[in-house]
Amino acid sequence: MSTKHWAAVAALAAIPLLAGPAGAAGAATTTAPKQLGEFHSWTAYTMADGKGEICYVVGAPKSQEPTKVKRDAHLLVTHRPADKAFNVVSVEPGQNFAFAKGADVTVAIDKQSFDFFTASDTAWSRDSDTDKAVVTAMAKGKELTVKAKPAKGADVSDVYALAGFGEALGAIDKACKVKR
Repeated sequence: MSTKHWAAVAALAAIPLLAGPAGAAGAATTTAPKQLGEFHSWTAYTMADGKGEICYVVGAPKSQEPTKVKRDAHLLVTHRPADKAFNVVSVEPGQNFAFAKGADVTVAIDKQSFDFFTASDTAWSRDSDTDKAVVTAMAKGKELTVKAKPAKGADVSDVYALAGFGEALGAIDKACKVKR
């Protein structure tokens, strides 16, 4: 996928996700994303809203099952210093996909496994401690697999290569002044 496409997808995906309690008013003052760099299959961005800087990494899966279902899935890790929100992990399964009602999503990184909950069309880790553990595992890991149950059809599995994630994370850490 082209960098311009991911910038557009990430901006559109990030605005409602990142608008937080400000809702539409916060989204209206959001600036266009600025790419910080590409790191293998991960791209780092920064943007601003009415509250301050937002920094995020977005990646696309290297493979998806079932292959006949066309989705534009992606995974984001976001920092929002103004809200004291760091390492927020979210999984968006893409268009033409709805999670089964109340379904959990499993995120496996090498031999570690994490359960995410679903809200609307996004899966989230359960708390900030889990976010931090997931991001730490991603930075050290080789591969991440997301398994989810859709409202209709066969279960899905998306596999992300983690090469470059640590560098992309470093870029957003620097941009949002996050210390590890």
